Amino acid sequence: MVTDFVKINYTDRNYELPTDKTDFAISVNNETGETDDKKTGEYFGMQIIKYPSERIIVKGSVHKFFNRTDFNGNDFDMKNLSSALQDIETEMGLKPEHCRLENIEIGVNIQLPFDPNKILQNLLFHRSVEFNKTISGSFYYQSAKTEYIIKIYNKTAQYEKKLKKIAQSVNMQNESKREEINYLKSTIEQLLKPNTLRFEIKFLKMNVPNDLGIIYLSDVVKPEMVEPLKNLLLREFQEVYFYDHTTDESKMKIPEIEKLKDYRNPNYWVNLNKKDKYYHKNRFEKMTLKYSQNLKQKIAEIMSKKIES
Repeated sequence: MVTDFVKINYTDRNYELPTDKTDFAISVNNETGETDDKKTGEYFGMQIIKYPSERIIVKGSVHKFFNRTDFNGNDFDMKNLSSALQDIETEMGLKPEHCRLENIEIGVNIQLPFDPNKILQNLLFHRSVEFNKTISGSFYYQSAKTEYIIKIYNKTAQYEKKLKKIAQSVNMQNESKREEINYLKSTIEQLLKPNTLRFEIKFLKMNVPNDLGIIYLSDVVKPEMVEPLKNLLLREFQEVYFYDHTTDESKMKIPEIEKLKDYRNPNYWVNLNKKDKYYHKNRFEKMTLKYSQNLKQKIAEIMSKKIES
């Protein structure tokens, strides 16, 4: 289970910026020459912003901070998270118990026994909201709600594509940049596993995590949080609907095959009212259970075992 991107409101107003670790810039309006006195710095992907009001915001990927490069495609367990939080406190002076969460991503990377794109290309909706492919040419899909976003994507394909870009650009960089890029390249090659699917909940509002007892960054690493977070991820994954490509149409009756053509079409679901969607969701589930290998359940079992491990 992975905690990735976080946005933090740092509550200790006596916090001193780690100027020994990174430079802090003050933005200047090119036209007027005026500044907003907002100080911004970045340390291994973690951005620190200090406003004139003394409000301090920190945001970035804890997973990438732990890897010390722009990569989050490997496993990142509670032990790794605890280690990362210790380093954040030691190196940046940020105490987890003062890091009040404003946004957080909770997810899990799993390895499937087949190409994850067979799931992604057949996604329909999550709960009642369709999936959108918001990044052109990628293997990333999301279903956006008011308080959270469900994200599901192919981590292996994402970083294989990145490796190709690195190969094209590495010789065009200066020496220090080349070292950084080569470190990223070697990290990806060493740690990336085949057929890695990531399922993730990005919380835009903290109502659900707060109800679980997650208010500060220090709460995430509490042992008692593992079970409720696992249950949350599995519950939300069960609300993901997709056409199961193992469905054996040769065993179906002609009316069922005709109806399945509708069910495979994302646009069909968009036009249904709430009552009809409930009815057809149940019918679609029964058809899938009867004629397929039930990949949703198999993926949920892999997910559950991965979180527990």
